[in-house]
Amino acid sequence: MEPSFPCHFLRDGDAGDRLVVRESDRPPVVEGEPLLEWSPRPLRDFAAKLFAPEGRFVFWTSRDGWYEIDPQEPSISVTPAPDGVRREARLWGVPSLLCYVTRGDLPLHAAAVDVGGKALLLAGPGRSGKTTTAAGFLNAGYRVLAEDLTACRPDPSPSLLPGPSMLRVRPDVYPRLDLKNATPVAQDDERVHLVLDGPARGDGAPVPLAGIVFLRSGDGPTTLHPRPPQDTIRDLWALSLNLPSEHDRARCFRGVATLASSVPAWDLHRRLSLDALDEVVQTVISTCLAAA
Repeated sequence: MEPSFPCHFLRDGDAGDRLVVRESDRPPVVEGEPLLEWSPRPLRDFAAKLFAPEGRFVFWTSRDGWYEIDPQEPSISVTPAPDGVRREARLWGVPSLLCYVTRGDLPLHAAAVDVGGKALLLAGPGRSGKTTTAAGFLNAGYRVLAEDLTACRPDPSPSLLPGPSMLRVRPDVYPRLDLKNATPVAQDDERVHLVLDGPARGDGAPVPLAGIVFLRSGDGPTTLHPRPPQDTIRDLWALSLNLPSEHDRARCFRGVATLASSVPAWDLHRRLSLDALDEVVQTVISTCLAAA
């Protein structure tokens, strides 16, 4: 990573992959209809569009400006923004994942944690509790590898690429978590942005993927149930970054199938309560890592 402006969420060390990030005063010129489009919704009160001019991508959000992505170099150019922390957080989402796609990695809508040198994927759609569950692992002394969007490397053996060293927690939840090894660097109406400190940050080297946990809600005690590969394929496919081209969709499906056939997966049913976090963490660790 070679940024031309200050960044808060970089990991230590060199994972061997070079990404150039630069600031540009001129927004990119785009024509035609967007490839993908996101409308405002609860906890995301902004719009976003993804364009695909030949050989590159252009990503725009109504709050954080333009990101021009050249996945072959690879490089990302960003326009100035009044909130540099939020602009950087957005940079490590869709723009960087588009570079991973070109490289052959598999982006997923999931959080991830490192437990004793093995990665566990915490998969689920928006508002399923991914960030809060990852925060529970952080408070238990484990490293958070990603809080919302994760890049997996299916081959030659499944591994997970650590994302930005950050957590974004809802303001109403943040005071109740009493987070350790995390320092707030910005806050808006939607999120408190925290940078992970010390050993919680770690480096960017790939971590072997030991298990996939699908987050479900329930009213009873915390339980984990193994799930068959065909169900894992279906749900990982729904959580993957599916670009609407035949080549990218085929590549993405191969990656999903590889993970489903080689990595054990479970459904985690638990109460959506902060009081249940410790039980959730211990149940996941004792069950999933014992099977790894």
